Amino acid sequence: MSKKLGKKEIFTVALGSVIGWGAFVLPGNIFLREYGIINTALGFLIAVFMLFFIEKSYSTVMEKVPKSGGEYSFAKELLNKKIAFITGWGLLLAYLSLIPLNAIAVPMVLDKVFPFYSKGLLLYSIAGYDVFSNDVIISCFIILFFIFIHLRGLKSIALAQNISVFSLLFSLLIIVLFMTGNIGEVEKQNLVSNLGEVNRNSIIRIIAFAPWAFIGFDTVAQLSADHKLSAKKVSKITLFAIIIGALIYNGLNVITALGINKSNFGDVSWQTGEAVERLVGSGLFYLLVVAMFGAVISGLNGFFIASSRLLVSMGEDYGLNTETNTDSIIPKWIVIFIGVCSLIVPFMGRNALLWFVDLSSVGSSVAYLFTSICAYKIASTNKNRLISIISMSVSIVFLIFLLTPFFSSNISQASYYCLFFWVLFGVLVYSKIRKYH
Repeated sequence: MSKKLGKKEIFTVALGSVIGWGAFVLPGNIFLREYGIINTALGFLIAVFMLFFIEKSYSTVMEKVPKSGGEYSFAKELLNKKIAFITGWGLLLAYLSLIPLNAIAVPMVLDKVFPFYSKGLLLYSIAGYDVFSNDVIISCFIILFFIFIHLRGLKSIALAQNISVFSLLFSLLIIVLFMTGNIGEVEKQNLVSNLGEVNRNSIIRIIAFAPWAFIGFDTVAQLSADHKLSAKKVSKITLFAIIIGALIYNGLNVITALGINKSNFGDVSWQTGEAVERLVGSGLFYLLVVAMFGAVISGLNGFFIASSRLLVSMGEDYGLNTETNTDSIIPKWIVIFIGVCSLIVPFMGRNALLWFVDLSSVGSSVAYLFTSICAYKIASTNKNRLISIISMSVSIVFLIFLLTPFFSSNISQASYYCLFFWVLFGVLVYSKIRKYH
């Protein structure tokens, strides 16, 4: 990956990390089934408004601390080392959740797109979900492929990110252009059936979903030392990526709603894919497949880059070996560590997708909170102080929605167990590295 990134690379890393498999699967599985178009759109609109203040806090801190490591480096420089570790550990949970989450999505795509795809042998069941051999093999192969690329330190990683993201955008644009000429009375009736009625709990659930949906925007903070762009310019690019991401989520929601009546959702395995095929035909349907693969690959790659940069920064501060003798700027042990952690998840089955969506939301919200505190600490004007206070409040609201039982948006019981394990593991790791450093 180039050591000096430009505006295009910053945009593709941010948007590529924001848009993953969820934008193509969740409209039919959750958004339209449970919330409807109106509640989903309102939830995203409010979430983008809330994230505006968080992003502005990031911009303020990035200008003060232009170092790789993002939120971890911010907390280390402006707060203290213990808080920095908590911030980094929470963010690492989010990033390491999203790498295998995107890899698990690949066999899901194959299953929905190619009728001849076989899941293989039934291995076992976890939490009521069957785990099949071919799903595990393909997910692990995708992760191993990215381990190989990052071990080689190929300079084409940034190019691959650009290709993936622009393939995604181009494919969706073509689908929308052709779709607009095929909307008739049936499609309008489908749309009306999916509108839904305004519901506070549904909107809250969508807002709580935002930390996971938009976590990719903060990956640019991990690349602060790898570009010459000003913090203000990076901020504008990042906000643009957030807005484009929200439009894609809701655009795919509307496309799905136009193609399938809500009463028929149970008859279709992949509602968005079926909707696109009905609206533009089977030929252009494969552009949706290209877009989805672009989203999955760019997301996986973006979080691999971000997590490796985060671990390098944490490793440097605790006396771990971060030297490298290759053209890669990431030590091999870090790439292998990320890969091994990611390879565990496919063996948990597709049910793990929901658990790790929860975990990444919690981890990212913790990072948002401490970055906002950093922004408040260095705020030099009343305007910046107000923005950082709102940013802190937003982060706390996200955590309240996710971790308390007072809202329907709280994480699942299995996710609580995973979170407890990660916190305990973090305490053990911190105790050990602090003893030797």
